[in-house]
Amino acid sequence: MRSKFIQYYVEGEDEERLLHVLKADLQVIRPGKVQKLNVVECELTNARLMTLRPGTMIVLVFDTDTGYIDVLNKNLEKLKNCSSVSEIVTIPQVPNLEGELMRSCCIKNVTELTGSKSRKDFKADFIRTKNLAGKLTEHQFDIRQFWCRQPENPYHNIVNQAEKIKLTRH
Repeated sequence: MRSKFIQYYVEGEDEERLLHVLKADLQVIRPGKVQKLNVVECELTNARLMTLRPGTMIVLVFDTDTGYIDVLNKNLEKLKNCSSVSEIVTIPQVPNLEGELMRSCCIKNVTELTGSKSRKDFKADFIRTKNLAGKLTEHQFDIRQFWCRQPENPYHNIVNQAEKIKLTRH
């Protein structure tokens, strides 16, 4: 069955903000609905799954800097058994969003992207940044370098399938 709809589940507000920019402003990922749900810590509920339309591709975006995969594995199993889900795409962030941004932008420290005073301030500044697409462009954001690594233990069995949602320009 071909995926007619895309539902992104992302870890936090910063990923939620970034995905909106990547799909709408920069148009480098496939469009779809974005919801905040940390699939490494929170189990998917039946009520949430009942809202999915038939033929939905589920995209899970999660950090790999914690050592817990039990809840993630339960969620993957639950999605496999959901009749509305046509495909599950896993995107492990190695090790986290900040690491992905440092790899895909010309920056030495993630705080350079937002002009944050410290790493602690970065997430709030990132979410509040008015022209995030402009900031990413200014720092030569490269979608090919974003979400491109395979995770290490204990996430090593989870394949990075980001290529399935990336839109490449030729």
